[in-house]
Amino acid sequence: MMKAYLKNIILVFLLLPSVLFAQMEQPKMRKNEIKVALLSLASGTSKVTYERLVYDYQSIELTVCVIGCGFDKLKDSKPRGTAWRVAYKFITPNEENANNQMCGLYCKPEFCYSSYSYNHTDGERLKVDYCALMFVIGYDLVKSWFVFDIYGGFGYAFGNKSKSNYHHGFVCIDQETPLALTAGFRIGVAF
Repeated sequence: MMKAYLKNIILVFLLLPSVLFAQMEQPKMRKNEIKVALLSLASGTSKVTYERLVYDYQSIELTVCVIGCGFDKLKDSKPRGTAWRVAYKFITPNEENANNQMCGLYCKPEFCYSSYSYNHTDGERLKVDYCALMFVIGYDLVKSWFVFDIYGGFGYAFGNKSKSNYHHGFVCIDQETPLALTAGFRIGVAF
C-alpha cells in the first residue's frame, strides 16, 4: 500500500510540470481594445475608441469624440460638440494573428456623425451637423496588451452648409464636393 501511494506521488510530480507548461503555451485570446487618437488633441478633439471582437476576424468599433476637449489650434474658434463613429471591421486572417484575431490588415465600412458649433473668423457662431459614409483600410498591430492602429480612407459626406472643411473626424475636399477623407493612428490596450 505504501509503495502504491509513493508511486502515485512520484507520478504526479513527474506529470505536473508538463500539464502546467502546456497551459502556459496557449496565449490568452484578447477580444477587447480601447484606443486613443493622440493627434486629435491638436485639433481640439478627444477621441476614444472601444473595439470588440464579435466573430472570428470580425469586430465592431465605436468611437466617441468630445469636440472642444483638446488644443484649439485656431485659438478663437472655440469648437464645442460631439462626434460619433461606428464601424464593422473585417480583419484578414493569417498565421501571424491566429492567436490574436484583432491583429492584422483590415477594411471597414464606417458611419461618422459630427454635431458642433464654432466661432467663424467673421465673429459669427456657426452650428454644423455633418455625416460621412466611409470606406477605411488599416493595420492593427497587437503585441501582448499594446495596440497600434494606423488607418486611412475615403467616403461620401453630407450635411448642412458650413464654412469649414474639417468636421472633427473627417475632412471634406471643399464645401461643394461631397468627397471626405480620413487618416490617423491610435494607440491603446488590448484585454
